[in-house]
Amino acid sequence: MGLPILKLNLVPPPSPWRRHHMVLGRGAVVIGLLSVLAVGGLTWRAQHQAQQAGRQAVMLAGQARDFAKQETKLISELREIDVEKEAPRWKLAERILTERSVPWTRITSELERCLSQDVRLKSIQRTRGNDRQVEIKIKGEAKAREAEVAFMAALQKNPFFAQVVLEREAERQGGGIDFDYTLIASNTPPAYVPLPMYGPAKREAHVKAPAPPARGSVPPTPPTSGRRP
Repeated sequence: MGLPILKLNLVPPPSPWRRHHMVLGRGAVVIGLLSVLAVGGLTWRAQHQAQQAGRQAVMLAGQARDFAKQETKLISELREIDVEKEAPRWKLAERILTERSVPWTRITSELERCLSQDVRLKSIQRTRGNDRQVEIKIKGEAKAREAEVAFMAALQKNPFFAQVVLEREAERQGGGIDFDYTLIASNTPPAYVPLPMYGPAKREAHVKAPAPPARGSVPPTPPTSGRRP
């Protein structure tokens, strides 16, 4: 009787590594290269940012030194200023700035806005009072009392003028009134409003009705054209 045949397989079964070791090895190499590149890029970026921060720090330090020098120079110049000697110039500059805040164009526009019919201005003078307010002295004339009253009422209603003072008033020979006003400009004048396109309307003259014809007279015949019916 012969010996039985035994089938034995001593080779272990293939593992996933053995089956795909080429693909897995190449993938690991690619991942390693990508990691090295990423680390290199992040390192370069960090170094670049550090260099920029260093340059900015140097620039800021230089600016701080320059500002410190300018401050020291300004303090030394302020210490050398003679206040008593420069005070008149400062007061003059302050007066000029205050007067420029009320320009002539605005003054004339507001006076034109308040003018009424039969009123004429002869002189305008801008001064500065003791309380540092701009005063406007005007001289004018009016043909009638009603015209002057209308002019004064318009000045008092105008918010550009804080106060209206009547300095002098006298009747003229031949009719009319001469007047002197002192107008005090407001410290906070309102915004400018453009003047109207047309001035105040003139007073209409009274037209007399024609007198009736006398008794017994023949009324005039209306003109006729040269054409005959």
